[in-house]
Amino acid sequence: MNLEQLRLKINAIDDQMMDLFKARMAISQEVGIYKKNQGLPILDEKREQELLSLRKQKLNDESLWPHYESFLKEIMRLSKEVQK
Repeated sequence: MNLEQLRLKINAIDDQMMDLFKARMAISQEVGIYKKNQGLPILDEKREQELLSLRKQKLNDESLWPHYESFLKEIMRLSKEVQK
């Protein structure tokens, strides 16, 4: 496979990730509305740690974990911004 073909595959994956990102942010908005209506704080550290722990178990690749953890933390940070 040549570089152009590999880049086309990355572009296709990026398109899928964009659709998933939009869906996640839409749900984050709903979570924010729910939390506001229930008087709950935006930050739920216990939930974030549970999510990270679960994802680490599912990843099954220690070499990728530091990168995936950074990715997840950024997604959670953006989700909290949307919730506000």
